[in-house]
Amino acid sequence: MIYDDRTGFSLISSVSQAADFLFANHKEYGSAAWLDAIDCCSRVKAGASTPEKVSTAFIAAVTGAGIRIDPTVRLY
Repeated sequence: MIYDDRTGFSLISSVSQAADFLFANHKEYGSAAWLDAIDCCSRVKAGASTPEKVSTAFIAAVTGAGIRIDPTVRLY
């Protein structure tokens, strides 16, 4: 579960949902970490990365953008 002042609450429970969220918000939050997380999602679909690596990259991207994550909820 993540919360962004602009978009409200979002539940991210899969690599696909993480990718959708990252792509949908890349113009506003397009930092290097954000773009790295997008790339990591793409690599999972190609078999070149893992969901665990996506989780780490996703958390770094969204927290770096000031988006809050509920630490009690497992992302995926």
